[in-house]
Amino acid sequence: MDRSPVIRSVITGIPGWQDRPVEIEAAIPVLASPSWRGVDGAPLVARDPQTGARLFVKHLHPDTAFYIAPEHAFAAARIAGEAGVGPRVLASDARAGVLVTEYLGEGWRTAGLEHADDPGFVDRVLAARARLAAGAPLPGRADVFADLRRFHALIEETGAPVAPDLGYAYDTVMLASERAGAGPPVPIHGDGNLSNVMFNAQGDIRLVDFDRAGMGTACAELGSALVEMYAFDPLARAAFSRASAAFGLPDEDAVFDRVRLCGIADDLRWTMIGMLMGHLSPRRTEEFYKFGLWRLVRLRAALRDPRFGERLRVGA
Repeated sequence: MDRSPVIRSVITGIPGWQDRPVEIEAAIPVLASPSWRGVDGAPLVARDPQTGARLFVKHLHPDTAFYIAPEHAFAAARIAGEAGVGPRVLASDARAGVLVTEYLGEGWRTAGLEHADDPGFVDRVLAARARLAAGAPLPGRADVFADLRRFHALIEETGAPVAPDLGYAYDTVMLASERAGAGPPVPIHGDGNLSNVMFNAQGDIRLVDFDRAGMGTACAELGSALVEMYAFDPLARAAFSRASAAFGLPDEDAVFDRVRLCGIADDLRWTMIGMLMGHLSPRRTEEFYKFGLWRLVRLRAALRDPRFGERLRVGA
């Protein structure tokens, strides 16, 4: 599929780019498993060969429509860019699924799990998420438990093949929905995947990929971030203690339990997305189902942890 014409039509609306020659090429390798990097939309670079000026382009794939609302995602990206939390949005067309932002090139890198070993880095990432939460409202709702209900219904409707214990996991996680999912709505990014974090040597942080963004709870935002960075509680609890005030949350065990329950729900959400994509997507070369299994491995461990029942009692 040639994406160039629709992308060029969007780029011509950017001041200074109306008459430039534009070459479009892949920005990064796409990897569904284990990182879900560049999967939701083709990550591209639009380059002016005469000047070397570049733009970053994301062109959403049609098969993501069941879990991404482009108009909400692109509006959230624009608001985050204006707040300095994400790259500046230069143009977008929700109907075409095209988002164009400033290009974070030389000096910028994508974060990985190894960066979770640095408490200072973790604190900067959580501080960026807190700045977003304290800023302008975002369109749409970001509710992990509402997503779970919707995806569970879609699995039943489409007959998507899933792991045999997914029904048990769904029933168990939803026990936490009433209280762990409660809280005043704030703007959240909604996806703690570290590949959604860009950083430079000066310590600046930018969040990218606002496809799960909307008005949600601070517990959900911290839950999705901490479940990605910390498999074990002591480090996660310490990071929560350092960040809780910035999110307007008390540094209490019961609140941390809600954060962890939201993280467990996030693992189930991505398990479902991966398995649904494995069934519904025409992109047969991507390891969607395998990604779902990766998230399910961590989810299973959390549900079997003796502390899970206590978390349900205290935090949910």
